[in-house]
Amino acid sequence: MPFHIYALGSPTQVMEQYRFDVLVDMIMTAKMNLPQEKPLHLFGAGHPVMFALAVALGCDLFDSAAYALYAKEDRYMTAYGTMRLNEMEYFPCSCPVCTGRTPSEVRDELAMDRQRILAMHNLYVCIAEINRVKQAIINGRLWEYLRLKSQSHPALFQALKKLKEYAAYLEEHSSLTKKSGLFFFDAVDLARPEVVRHRKRLEERYSPPEKAETLILLPQTAEKPFHKSKEYRRIVKILRKEALEKLENAHLCFYAAPFGVVPIELDETYPLSQYEIALPIDLETKRYVAEQVANYIKKSGYKEIIFVEDRENWNEVVTEACERACKKRKIPLKVLSGNRWGKP
Repeated sequence: MPFHIYALGSPTQVMEQYRFDVLVDMIMTAKMNLPQEKPLHLFGAGHPVMFALAVALGCDLFDSAAYALYAKEDRYMTAYGTMRLNEMEYFPCSCPVCTGRTPSEVRDELAMDRQRILAMHNLYVCIAEINRVKQAIINGRLWEYLRLKSQSHPALFQALKKLKEYAAYLEEHSSLTKKSGLFFFDAVDLARPEVVRHRKRLEERYSPPEKAETLILLPQTAEKPFHKSKEYRRIVKILRKEALEKLENAHLCFYAAPFGVVPIELDETYPLSQYEIALPIDLETKRYVAEQVANYIKKSGYKEIIFVEDRENWNEVVTEACERACKKRKIPLKVLSGNRWGKP
């Protein structure tokens, strides 16, 4: 199809019903079947609350008459939803239209003037939101901004969770690095392209050192990169005394949320040390990390596993996964409590 631009039509009713999860399916179906180098136009995308979602899914252009249609009904757009003019006491906006006016004064205007005022405000809100999305892209923060927007309405959060179904596609078409570090909040962020990419590349491209016979799994540390932290140096010092007389044939890896297994030689690679995660770690993320650790052990050629526990942050979720994986491979597992040396 030799067109310069493609368009996705008729999503207006879906968006009016706040079926943003269906909108995700519609856009992704189009993107996955159209030339990647051609722009995609989304018809009827007129509310700023969903601009970030549309852009994150690959929409390059959108248009709508919503700014004027909402104004006809005395509906006041904001970046996070819609308000009725007759329910407002204050304008939560400093655009030229709202500055110097109160909702009461606008309500007293003639219908035509009131419509013009609200339409202008709605346009300002749309333009401001587009600029925020653009800046988020420049800063490498589009996912974080999308998370922020998803808190505007449960339907948007549901759409964000829907991205998990398209995680592999999103990873394939996302940039390898960003200008800034990453923020992780909970299991929803496991669909981030960076998490998917690490799992995929660890499975497909990574091999442990040839002479490594023993895998030592250490918990992630507060300081990053992990191998430069005080906790790491303290644990290794004790391991030399109590766990192993020699570490020459040992390979050290960290188990870390949200990435799973992080080999020590890779822990400075972006974004494995350029991220922050909210504590305490949620159960679904713990289970994901435990699954990645178990899969790594099952596919490896190690003859022995030494696992340093961190029950304060991980309970026994990862420990039990290691036990099952080692039992399946019929290799010994030595579990060491990290509580006695995890803190100074």
